[in-house]
Amino acid sequence: MKNRVLFVWLALAAPTAFAQSSNGQLWAEYMLNYPFANSFNLENAVVYSTAFTSPKWRSIDYTPTLEYSLFAWMDLSTAVTLAYTAQTEDYNTFEIRPSIGTRIHFTPNRRVLLRAYLRIEQRNFENLDTKEWDQSYRPRARAEALIPINRKSYFENKLWYGIVDFELLFTSDDVEERFANRFRLRMGIGYRLSASSRFEAIYMLQESRNGIDQEFTSTDNILRLRYRHYLRKHTSQKMEGSGN
Repeated sequence: MKNRVLFVWLALAAPTAFAQSSNGQLWAEYMLNYPFANSFNLENAVVYSTAFTSPKWRSIDYTPTLEYSLFAWMDLSTAVTLAYTAQTEDYNTFEIRPSIGTRIHFTPNRRVLLRAYLRIEQRNFENLDTKEWDQSYRPRARAEALIPINRKSYFENKLWYGIVDFELLFTSDDVEERFANRFRLRMGIGYRLSASSRFEAIYMLQESRNGIDQEFTSTDNILRLRYRHYLRKHTSQKMEGSGN
């Protein structure tokens, strides 16, 4: 699985390898999950992100996501993201991003979980200086794997687990937004302390096309620090949230 992920990334990154700049980012994420009725989960995700290097920017996002387990092998989800981004010193945007999606479980209830997460987003941008709105649609496709390390199941406590996934994000080129089209490769480690708490540290490599300057592409090295918090920890269902 890891070899295939690396091969895909190398194939996509090769054409722009000599025209990219490198950027370091930090994302701090808190995800409050409320599972209910055995088949539903409401995730409230708050994410603060910023860049270490120029051009510097910062963003704060809030995303409530409602998931429904239709079958053991399929979940349905709907969400809306509210995001404020300081794109440059004199250019700020506000985004409203509703989305619908589905997660396909290829190995439900097995030790290693292999899944695909498919979404389509409607992106509504407001330039806070001119008060003008832009709109675009962005499909997203992600393949992901969760790998228990010291336990037999991903749903056991005191568990260390590996995280590997890659994702493609597309949109039209007429939206003046810093990171419009993206390819992401993520690798990390998580620790499930109990049914109510999980901690994750993830390195994400991101290829981005810059919608402000469409001839420019960048490679971002992102550290994501995440806390997943679950209420109603005695609930038996196994939905765990979208994870952005």
